[in-house]
Amino acid sequence: MLKSSLLGLAASLLLLTSGCESEEPEPGSNIPNVRPLTVQEAKTVAGSNEFAFKSFAQISQLEEEGKNVFISPLSLSMALTMTYNGAANSTKEAMKQTLGFGDASDQEINQSFKSLVELLTGMDKKVHFTSANSLWLNHNYHLLAPFVSTNQEYFNATVKPLDFSSPSAKNEINNWVNEKTNGKIKTIVERVTPDYLLFLVNAIYFKGTWTYQFNKHLTHTRPFKLEDGSSVSHSFMTLKNGKYLSYQDATKQVIDLPYGNGQYSMTLVVPRAERKIQDIMPELSATNLANWLSKADSSSMELHMPKFKLELEYEDNLKQMLTNLDMGVAFSSQADFSRILANGGLSISEVKHKTFVEVNEEGTEAAAATSVGIVFTSLPPSVMIDKPFVFMIREKSTNAILFIGKLMQPQ
Repeated sequence: MLKSSLLGLAASLLLLTSGCESEEPEPGSNIPNVRPLTVQEAKTVAGSNEFAFKSFAQISQLEEEGKNVFISPLSLSMALTMTYNGAANSTKEAMKQTLGFGDASDQEINQSFKSLVELLTGMDKKVHFTSANSLWLNHNYHLLAPFVSTNQEYFNATVKPLDFSSPSAKNEINNWVNEKTNGKIKTIVERVTPDYLLFLVNAIYFKGTWTYQFNKHLTHTRPFKLEDGSSVSHSFMTLKNGKYLSYQDATKQVIDLPYGNGQYSMTLVVPRAERKIQDIMPELSATNLANWLSKADSSSMELHMPKFKLELEYEDNLKQMLTNLDMGVAFSSQADFSRILANGGLSISEVKHKTFVEVNEEGTEAAAATSVGIVFTSLPPSVMIDKPFVFMIREKSTNAILFIGKLMQPQ
């Protein structure tokens, strides 16, 4: 049961992996580092899976027909949960429901993310998983201490003030993302201006090996059929003498290919006969995925699948996607992020998401980065004294003026 839950989590979060060539693993050489999930961890997994399928369906609808899609719901969830820690009232409730948190408390939500990431990190010796978080702050402002400490404690977030008027500010953020994704995501922020208060950034990197690797010598070119009826020539990999899970019914075939010790896998859902992706999209859900995998049988049939490499990015469609999932208030002038900055009218200006994935004979390498930009809906009230003025020094109880003068040119 636990193994199925974790396989389902890995598949639904689209965290795919790759690494160096290896022989079939020796029994017991890489024992999964598993433990029972806590009640709240299980709820977080369920909520994350729900968000994964809903966000994937929305992005698929918003993207052009026939266009590739690849997102990391885990990266999106972590960046938005750090942002959620600064939300209040109706904005907080909208984010909570969109992200699938149900009735969990803030402490339960944050703790479950922390322990879940720790569990994912140590699951498999042949899978390298890292998740890093950071808050990049306009140095003219001070964030509320509870918001900062919560994200530091549960998300191990690096907090760094920057001069948002400097051209080098965005370079610092992008260099951090480039490092944390092993060079797979080179930039995430395109512009940084003093209108912004904060950027919250998550970066994920995942690398490992197939349990049973594809033979490079058997890779060959063959047609890949497109949904418009045409085809293109592409490199296909061949797996001989491997083992994987397989399930099929009238509408689809499900293939579950393991990595490392088998705790992580790549799950493929392939439409059958004349059906297209849009025909099986309504069937994609956490419940159905668990059901298909529970019915899957072990197979050693020779398997052929394409090698591929994708580098994608999303911005406008993410805002629309989250709005469609009832989180639109967070982007509006009615947004309430009063737990980030006192007396500051704030809203989410942008959510940017970039992904990378490469699938080859050895395995799969994947990375994702998500940034949430927090901007002032209106600048905090301020008074600017930038011209000559008269000034006095006086005693209030007597109203006696002790000194009076004018400043015509500061020296």
